[in-house]
Amino acid sequence: MKKILSNPKNKLIKGAVLLFFIIMFLYPYASYEGASTGLLLWFINVLPTLLPFIIISNLMIRLNISKQISRILYPVIGKLFRVSSEGCYPILIGFLSGIPMGAKTTADLVSEEKINEDEGNFLLTMCNNYSPVFIMSYIVINQLKLPRIRYSLFVILYLSSIISAVIYRFYINRRRFNITTKGPIPPSKTKPIQATSKSARFSFQILDSSIMNGFEVITKIGGYIILFSILAQIINQIGPGNGLLKASFMGILEITTGINQICKADINIHMKIVLAAVLTSFGGLSGMAQTKSVLGDTRLSMKSYFIVKLINTVITFVLALLYVALFRIV
Repeated sequence: MKKILSNPKNKLIKGAVLLFFIIMFLYPYASYEGASTGLLLWFINVLPTLLPFIIISNLMIRLNISKQISRILYPVIGKLFRVSSEGCYPILIGFLSGIPMGAKTTADLVSEEKINEDEGNFLLTMCNNYSPVFIMSYIVINQLKLPRIRYSLFVILYLSSIISAVIYRFYINRRRFNITTKGPIPPSKTKPIQATSKSARFSFQILDSSIMNGFEVITKIGGYIILFSILAQIINQIGPGNGLLKASFMGILEITTGINQICKADINIHMKIVLAAVLTSFGGLSGMAQTKSVLGDTRLSMKSYFIVKLINTVITFVLALLYVALFRIV
């Protein structure tokens, strides 16, 4: 029965892949431009930025260094966001490095059974955003060309992410309370956390494993960036002009190309700021695919992540709209 029900979904996916293959043949130059743009974006910006973070983060988790850092952060971050001591580490890494390092670090800690899946889902919704460098350098300075709003936009994006994650946790806790008042709590799917006070010893086997895992993850990310860049470039070539609808749709697919097109559109600067903020908070389907690729065998919920991203987008829209309405930008 399960196999029969899954057939329509499989046929739809296969049809989409075949359609993508045909479109690439119909638009060979756009496919080439998209692949080139995606490859350069990955090689020049993503690879040197994320790969060292992934390798070192792997080492820190396997050698239990992350646990020591979490203990230092816990008195402030732990009590502020109501997470465990181990849960402080992905907040730090996610806020500094951006997508998909927040998700990668969270998934690693769940796999190592240092945090449970409930906490992992909360951390996934909160600390997997675009990095401060990307927001303040690429979006604000390079595209919007408004360096004076870089801190304001950063605060808007990260504050909306925190608010949406807190809303998610409140909803989950409220639902569990309702379940307990109506009947027995269903068995938890979360594995118990094992005590890991013993400090692991460094070995070249651990280093080799961390390096290979880093290259595997960064290669997956590069593949998704290239595929979505091809699709965005094909959409850019279809139809005349640089319409706002086309630019927004490109941003939903891949935000780097979409924000670039929005900043070229003939609209006022306030609208550009709001749209750039909204697309960044959503993260794009490319960012979601990258996030899914680093979750590994964990059962962290992409459905919850997607829903919270939508909430995050709405909150960002409201905050950004209030910002441009109350403060004189230009």
